[in-house]
Amino acid sequence: MRLTSSQNMTAAQVVERAILYSSIGFVVWVIVAALIWFVLRQVGANFDFWPMLEALSTAAAVAQVFGGGVVALWQLRDTADSRNLGIYNEIFERLMSSENIEARRWIYTNLPEDPRSGIEGLTEAGQRHVKSVLNSLDHLGFLLEQDWITGEGEEAIIRWVSPFVVKCWARLEPYIDFEAERRHEPDYYASIRKLAERCIEWRQTNLPGARITWVGKSL
Repeated sequence: MRLTSSQNMTAAQVVERAILYSSIGFVVWVIVAALIWFVLRQVGANFDFWPMLEALSTAAAVAQVFGGGVVALWQLRDTADSRNLGIYNEIFERLMSSENIEARRWIYTNLPEDPRSGIEGLTEAGQRHVKSVLNSLDHLGFLLEQDWITGEGEEAIIRWVSPFVVKCWARLEPYIDFEAERRHEPDYYASIRKLAERCIEWRQTNLPGARITWVGKSL
């Protein structure tokens, strides 16, 4: 279900249309109530028209409020779906860009295990690869922390990114720990740390047999 948008209408047009629909609805409701009253009179029920109209109108108003609440909830769900889709696309375009894929592959195959010697020996290109991956995954972790991705969408993203997040974190965690300690910044890249912990937990729960395997040439 998708509700029709009024984005292309002016405010005056929206008001005019609302008045028109309300007037039509009022006339139709009076006619329907009169028909109900007429049928009841024919079968022997003795009801005064105006009290009956008032009672039926009250019931109709309650039903309209309930229906409006259902529509409002549906709109909220549609809004959340649209927001999630926009965030999915943004995340996909960033993480699946050729630059980010190249950066992750460089980290898998070239980043030394020892952060002290690794940082000292980083080339400009190597540093760029490391920062690219750190910033993109830290950004994703930040989005998940803010609850801007809701419902099943959050778990879907964790499931999707967990393979390469876990592999990247296996290489990068010693570097983050080293930098956080020497900078005296315990919150250094805190969002990527939380994201990695969630991905590790998800894989342990849902894929207990999975493990990191470093290979040479691959897709």
